[in-house]
Amino acid sequence: MSKQTNVATEKENTNGKLKLPVRAIAAGAVVIVLIVIALLVESANTKRIVIENDTDKDIESVRLYFENSDEDYFFMSEDLVNTPVAAGEKYTGSFQPQTNIAAPGYFLMIRVKFAGEEEIETYAGYFTRIFTGKISLDFTQKDDNVLMGIKAGDGLFNSTKYTDCDEEQELYE
Repeated sequence: MSKQTNVATEKENTNGKLKLPVRAIAAGAVVIVLIVIALLVESANTKRIVIENDTDKDIESVRLYFENSDEDYFFMSEDLVNTPVAAGEKYTGSFQPQTNIAAPGYFLMIRVKFAGEEEIETYAGYFTRIFTGKISLDFTQKDDNVLMGIKAGDGLFNSTKYTDCDEEQELYE
């Protein structure tokens, strides 16, 4: 093609109209949508407690709070939750961050009382900063044993980096 033909073709494409970079705009829109979705997921994992009772026994009470029993620094937070959960049911709630908590760190204390059983007190994780994430408790039954899965995580991916709280405990044999 000659130089004059290329110039003529460019003039025909423009015809006084502005040609938008559609691919760049579409890519930008996709990035914005993904950011919005990530923010929504993260906000859904903020200051939440989910307790699932996948056993055939009623839970008379589940009480969660933070505690540190260090010799030089003792505290016990307000209850994050104190509720019964029927067999096969799920509890979903929220909690207020415990802003009076400071270093050196603290544990998530859990008191559970199943119908017809003794109350059990146990702790999980080691929290190194003010917690504002999601706490999940999942009670399951395997033969005659009741197991409790505990996870407390922050952020979009429910990270346990600052909680060290992702474990399973056997409650009743």
